[in-house]
Amino acid sequence: MINQILLLAYVTVILFLSWRLRQGTFSGFVLSDRNIATPAIIGVAYTAAYFSAASFLGGGGYGLTAGMPWVVFCAFFHVAFACLAWLMAGRIWEAAKEYDAKTVPQLLERRYRSPVGKVLLAAIMLVLYTVYLVPIFKGCATLLQGLIGVTYIQGLMLTVLIVAIYYAIGGLPAIIWIGFLQGVLMVGGAVLLYGSVLSTSGAFEIWSRIPAYVTSMNGIDLPWQRTLGMAFSISLGLLALPDLLIMIFSARDRRVVRFAGIYGPVSIAVYSICIFSLGVLAYGVLSGEQLGAFIKNPDSLVPFLARTYLPPGFDALVLLAAVSAAMSTISAIVLVTTTSLTSDILHYLRPGISESTVLRLTRLVGVVILITAAVSAIRVPSQIVPLVSISMGVIACCVFVPLVFGLYWRRGNSAGFVASLLASFISIVIWNFYGNTLIHPVFVGLICGGTAYITGSLFTSGFSSPKPEMLKG
Repeated sequence: MINQILLLAYVTVILFLSWRLRQGTFSGFVLSDRNIATPAIIGVAYTAAYFSAASFLGGGGYGLTAGMPWVVFCAFFHVAFACLAWLMAGRIWEAAKEYDAKTVPQLLERRYRSPVGKVLLAAIMLVLYTVYLVPIFKGCATLLQGLIGVTYIQGLMLTVLIVAIYYAIGGLPAIIWIGFLQGVLMVGGAVLLYGSVLSTSGAFEIWSRIPAYVTSMNGIDLPWQRTLGMAFSISLGLLALPDLLIMIFSARDRRVVRFAGIYGPVSIAVYSICIFSLGVLAYGVLSGEQLGAFIKNPDSLVPFLARTYLPPGFDALVLLAAVSAAMSTISAIVLVTTTSLTSDILHYLRPGISESTVLRLTRLVGVVILITAAVSAIRVPSQIVPLVSISMGVIACCVFVPLVFGLYWRRGNSAGFVASLLASFISIVIWNFYGNTLIHPVFVGLICGGTAYITGSLFTSGFSSPKPEMLKG
């Protein structure tokens, strides 16, 4: 009964906040009118939007088959890329304000003066983000099964209902403020679960029980090279995922962005270490028979650890934290996916469309995307991590190259922008099906996209340079 009460209280709070933060304009709905003034809100919401139930379930259990390389590579790349992302954040915020950009495709369109590039990137985001939502829905529905005892289908329906209501009412302001609360729950739940597992027998004793082949950097069932690529691909999202960048856009001034860069990396570091090490720690606390069952289905490990090692009632808090992670990510993704269609593609096809019509469509289309992703999540692969890795990696790769070059290299132009999008997307898709499995497709996409960008920019005329002040540090 306590689980149902906790979920009801949680839903009541987020719906109340959504109503209080409701927006009547398109700019307010998708960008909070650039008025978020509290650094901690943006920093922690950024963490909540990045991590999801996929990280809680898939990230926690993936160490069962990947071993210590998963812990080391994930912790390193997440912390390193989070720090790098917030070092770049001030310049990204200045660019968004200078170009009056409300979406990432719009920012890159105005930087490169390339409507075609904007529509192409928006189309890639629309398709890949819908795919990316599927494993997150799976994770959230699985967690709701463990939290309140509903069926998997009922869990999907409940997720759609809750997220659709607070997305459609509150937009980005609600997503950010609720994301902050969800981020606090997530990090607190991760620390609580990690500490409870270690306290069962003591940290030193647990580590002494873990077999040497698990702590070896060679990996267990997966070669360390594949684990390296997986961790790199997922972590790259911290630098370039549009659902994270819009939170930087929403800051009131550069000071807010600067101080948000403290809260973001710290919360990401704590969460990464606590969650991604659970699969390895399981070898020190579970029997061989138990491990065998979870190796076949790694995504079920974290709910089991929560129910087994946490005090009565606290397991519900941890599972609720994971549900919060999923809903935070889903809502942010739906917002950027919907605006890529209504603001970027639709405005390109119908330039005269009114802002009020775009706002109504943004609310409606968002709900349609939620339902589509939930239906697609009825049948998904047994493991979450690989699906997250490839879909997140494609989006991050397509945005990373033109974004970073556009901020720091004056000679980049529209030809380089479009060439990088095509090269990144096509090379990743081809390599995913036909390439060497030890080399992650995102590595190939970055190389091909970067090469195409530089080549396309250097060998075409009519450079589209940003204003000089945009290139200042």
